[in-house]
Amino acid sequence: MLEIGCGQGDLARAMAAAEYEVVAIDPEAPDGPIFRRTTLEAFDGLGPFDAVVASRSLHHVHDLGAALDKLVRLLNGPLILNEFAWDRREPMTPEWEEEHAGLHGYGVMRAELDARFEERFFEWRPYTVDGEDVPGLGFRYVGVAR
Repeated sequence: MLEIGCGQGDLARAMAAAEYEVVAIDPEAPDGPIFRRTTLEAFDGLGPFDAVVASRSLHHVHDLGAALDKLVRLLNGPLILNEFAWDRREPMTPEWEEEHAGLHGYGVMRAELDARFEERFFEWRPYTVDGEDVPGLGFRYVGVAR
């Protein structure tokens, strides 16, 4: 399994403890044999992976199309996402837009995913903003490469 944007590594450690082979990447990944301090763009491309998991990380990737193309090449199973559709917030305030400038919105992410993956599961989820769960700002997606 490849985890993109592993943060402090909780999921990666849990999967490794369950005896899955795991590689977890993040520019600020913790120390340890399963972790790599790198971005998806710079990742050296070990694989193939039986699954790729990304939680709230793909909206940050600079060239989303190229990153998803890379995942198609590395993947031998599902892409599992827990993502943030910041651009669906209502009302959209100038401060919110400015704070999220440069991040991919839902429309861009969905178009890039649909071009490369076949959806197997999708659901809208609440996303916590300023301590409050906002319906429809989070989504979960599972797809397999076309």
